[in-house]
Amino acid sequence: MAAMKLKEQDTRDFDDIVAQRRRRLVGNDWYAIRAAPGTQRMARHAEGAPISRVGESIIERNLRNEGISVYMPAYWYESIHHRTRKVIQRRLPLLVGYAFVNLENLNFEKVRDVDGVVCFLRSELGPIRFSGDDLSIIAAEELSRRQEFRRERITRIQTETAGQVMQLRGNLRKILPKGRGNRINLKDQALIAIKGMKSEMQSKVMGMLLQLEQLEAYEGLETIDRVA
Repeated sequence: MAAMKLKEQDTRDFDDIVAQRRRRLVGNDWYAIRAAPGTQRMARHAEGAPISRVGESIIERNLRNEGISVYMPAYWYESIHHRTRKVIQRRLPLLVGYAFVNLENLNFEKVRDVDGVVCFLRSELGPIRFSGDDLSIIAAEELSRRQEFRRERITRIQTETAGQVMQLRGNLRKILPKGRGNRINLKDQALIAIKGMKSEMQSKVMGMLLQLEQLEAYEGLETIDRVA
């Protein structure tokens, strides 16, 4: 039931992200810029930055710091370090080398002066204009990949949580007296048996019970609907 509620909530949250992205694109004129090599990699985390800027690239940060609206189609990628087994998350550009800027005042020189901007994508008539509708096809692909990433991450977290619960329960069974009746809940037996344990063992068992409660009551995920 908790997993079902979680997925329903995530679906609603994702729909909100989709609607937000569409509102941001439609009705505006955008211009493609060429980003300097290396500027599409993720910038260092900025303390106190809003969730909407988590994972932003160097070129996005440079433009936003100058008050320029930018849209860099991107997707999240997750891998596990082969040695440390640590989960590594990266945000990668969907269009390598390019991003889009929205210029209400057509201030092209201001954009050209931003560190990391090489040039505008041009025709013989000048910088090429893209409408929000033009970018909607790219946005659809971006959002499709975002949804795939969410599904994979939710599955991984749920699998890890289930594994941790099983391991904790197994460790508790090794500590508690043998012969527990089938009708006696493992946690209830632990609370009964703990009274006869030494203080050090009591602390250990209570810590395990607390972890078990937290894992079994887990109904939420940290925010993964990043909108940088």
